[in-house]
Amino acid sequence: MGGHAPAFAQDAAELKKARAQFQQATELEQAKNWTAALQAFREVGQVRMTPQVRFHIAVCEEGLGRLVAALGGYELALADADKVGPDFKAEVEGNVNKLRARIPKLVIARGAGANAAAIELDGVAVGDSSVGVEVPLDPGPHAITAKAPNRKPFEANIILAEEETSKLEVVLEELPPEVERVAGPQPAAEKPPSKVVPFVIGGFGVASLIGSGVLFGLRQSTLGELEDACGAGGKHCPPSKQSSYDDLKFYHYGAQVTLGVGVAAVGTAGALLYFQRKKKQPAVDAAAVRLQLLPRLPLTANSPLGAELRGAF
Repeated sequence: MGGHAPAFAQDAAELKKARAQFQQATELEQAKNWTAALQAFREVGQVRMTPQVRFHIAVCEEGLGRLVAALGGYELALADADKVGPDFKAEVEGNVNKLRARIPKLVIARGAGANAAAIELDGVAVGDSSVGVEVPLDPGPHAITAKAPNRKPFEANIILAEEETSKLEVVLEELPPEVERVAGPQPAAEKPPSKVVPFVIGGFGVASLIGSGVLFGLRQSTLGELEDACGAGGKHCPPSKQSSYDDLKFYHYGAQVTLGVGVAAVGTAGALLYFQRKKKQPAVDAAAVRLQLLPRLPLTANSPLGAELRGAF
C-alpha cells in the first residue's frame, strides 16, 4: 500500500490544481473572454474530462461562433448528464435545442455536368452521403469548388446566416474543343542573314585585285627591261635574259588569274549583299540569275590586260 501513496498524492495535487483552474475558467467565461476560458477548460479536461467540463467548453465554442463544434460538445455532455443530475441535464438539453435552431444549413446539389465531379467544401472533400442533404455549417463565408474531366472548374462563395437553409447547385460547363493543328511545329524565327561571308569574300577579292595590280606592274617593268636589252620584238635577246623572260610570262599570266579571281570574288560579294537586302521581296528565280566573268586576253605582249563581268537578272 505504501508504494501507491506518491501516486495518490500526485493525483490529489493535480485535482486540486484542476479545481482551482476550473474556477478561474468559469470567471473568464462569465466575463465572455471566450478564448482564454476555452483554453483553461481544455487544460482542466486533460486532467479529468467531466460532463460539466464538456458543457463549459461547448459554451465557449458557441461564444466564439463555432456553432457546429459547440453542438457536438453539448451532445457529448448530454450523453453523461444523468450522472450529474436532472437540473444539469435540463440545462444542457435547453442549450442543444436552442443551438440546433441557430445553426445554418447548406444543401449541395449536383447539376448539369457534375454527376461525377469531385466537390470540396472549404477545402475538404464532400462525400456522396453529404450531397443533396442539409449540412450544418457555422455562420459566415464558405467556399465550394468542383472539378471533373473535360469540364470547366466550378467555384462559388456563399455567406450563411443563422437559422438559414441555402441550396447551391454545382454546374460544370464543357471545355471548348481544342483546335486541331494540321500543320507541323512552327518553324523558329529565321535569323537575319550574316554579312560576314560576303565581306570575307569581298576582302579576298580586293586582295586578289591588288595582287593583280602588283603583278601587272612587275610585268610592265620586266617587259621594259627586256625591250631595252633585246630590242624591239626580242630578236636579239642574250641568254642571260632568259630568266627575265620566264618572269615576264609568270607576271603576265599571274596578273590575269588574280584579276579574274578578284573580279569574281568582288562580284559574288556584291551579289550576296544585294540579295540579302532584297530578301523580303519576292524570291528571285536562281535560274534567271547568271554571272559570267570573261577575261580579256592580250593579243600581244604590249596589249592591255583586262576582264569583263557580264550578268543577267
